[in-house]
Amino acid sequence: MKLQSWIVIFSIIVIPIVLVMSLYIQVQINYVNLQGNYDTILNNATYDAIKAFQINELNSTTQNIAQEKIRDVEASVTTFYNSLATNFGQSGYSENELQSFIPALVYTLYDGYYIYTQYNNVVTGRDAEGDITVNLNSADSTTGLKPYIYYSARYKKGNRDIVINYTLDNYITVFYKDSSGNYQTCSGFLIDTSKTNASGTTYDGISIDNEALAEVNRASFEANQISPQKVNYTYFTNANGRREKAYWNGSRWYKYNVDGTTNEVDENMLNQLGYSYQRDTSAQKYLQDAYSFTNQVRSILQDIQLKDIVDVNQEDLGITGDVGEQRLIDFSAADGTMLNNFNAHKLQVIRNSITTNLRTTIAKFNENSTHPAKMPTLTENEWSMILSNTCLISFMQGQNIGNGYYMGYRIVTNNKNREFVDPKLIYILDQGTANQYHDVRHLDFSPTGEIIGYRNTDFDAQSFVANDSTTKNYFPHGDATADYACIVTSTEITTSNGSNEMDNALGNNITDLDAILNSAPNNIRKAYYTALFRERCNSYKSLSLN
Repeated sequence: MKLQSWIVIFSIIVIPIVLVMSLYIQVQINYVNLQGNYDTILNNATYDAIKAFQINELNSTTQNIAQEKIRDVEASVTTFYNSLATNFGQSGYSENELQSFIPALVYTLYDGYYIYTQYNNVVTGRDAEGDITVNLNSADSTTGLKPYIYYSARYKKGNRDIVINYTLDNYITVFYKDSSGNYQTCSGFLIDTSKTNASGTTYDGISIDNEALAEVNRASFEANQISPQKVNYTYFTNANGRREKAYWNGSRWYKYNVDGTTNEVDENMLNQLGYSYQRDTSAQKYLQDAYSFTNQVRSILQDIQLKDIVDVNQEDLGITGDVGEQRLIDFSAADGTMLNNFNAHKLQVIRNSITTNLRTTIAKFNENSTHPAKMPTLTENEWSMILSNTCLISFMQGQNIGNGYYMGYRIVTNNKNREFVDPKLIYILDQGTANQYHDVRHLDFSPTGEIIGYRNTDFDAQSFVANDSTTKNYFPHGDATADYACIVTSTEITTSNGSNEMDNALGNNITDLDAILNSAPNNIRKAYYTALFRERCNSYKSLSLN
């Protein structure tokens, strides 16, 4: 056969294969590009939503935080969809159309979570006799927030029935029936009583003293915007049971109202604060209250075992074999392990609750949607993020991207809120010549003066609208600056294995933080624990039911 014939045969065979392969490769490239674009859009929308939530919560002008949650979440959801609609504008998607591709938005908060999704309405009407009828199986669907779900678990032992509402830290609310058959409730922080005392003056061998607190506030900033002076302050309990700041100007106490105005203290405040400046005792109050509460619930929970949990599949919580025999709280432990079972079990309860309700939500969503959606398998690091901070979990699934359907989700943590005091975000301020604040895990810095701990949010700029209608900004700690090596780059943060390299687990593992603190100098431990206890004492608790 001539060479020309072989060339023709080769062309007939190879060229179609090359064209098909080229087309296939182009489809794959488009698929990867589209998936990357969708990932970026979903990521940006989730960050926009959590930022909106932070701004609304931190700049609220009211104090009814329990009711504000719905408002702030709904505003965040609106921001999420606006961001998606803006970025998808060139693709022709409207905001309403995008809702059919969003199986759920999950806002995990301090003591529970909201799920924003599409669900069936409960339809009511009246029958021929005029009585109200309820149709639980209505096909009429809407998109909105489902009722708030608390991190709760129920335990039954004998004739006792106990419900515990958990939180992201060691604060709990207990609902139980007393010996007289009456239902009771109590709320508070659990604490390892082997580490502290009833007077609240020590913790884990560290002396917890009262503090001299001071910060720049609106009044002192307006008095001298070039070099504002710090004002001494302390905390007191207001008429609604909330903890507030009271400032001392050298001759009188005053406080800020929710609208930004100030007024002098009333007699009730003076009874708490006295007529001259006093040091703050919030950290000691936290230890005293936690010690008292832990002893209060001892008689209620001391013999509750993990196997006593009901209304859930115990295997889903890892309660199998001898594990079920373990006490929920080992009140008899004197070696610092009293709350070990409690902490591990609490995380399993929260994780199981979110997983169960999210699976149900996505299944219901699929009944009302033509676009496929499925529950993703979250990694352990992702669960660690969810269980150690408030966050937003967003899902976007079902868009046809050529070679399949887009199945994306994002998790963004919220490290600025009023309820949860993140143990990893207590910064240590060196008030000496350095005037810098450090991550508590930066153990190599050498203080140049007295050190004191504050929350990360205390170093953010505060805004207010001045009398001339302009927006002013000031920093509560004046010209204090962040230590670049630990706050910004994290290059000098000590990890649990003693190295100076950040590991994934450290960012979300409180046990690692505890291990680091155990090797920290006593002055750093004291500043850290005092700040953590002060902030927990003064944070808002929507389920305070004592």
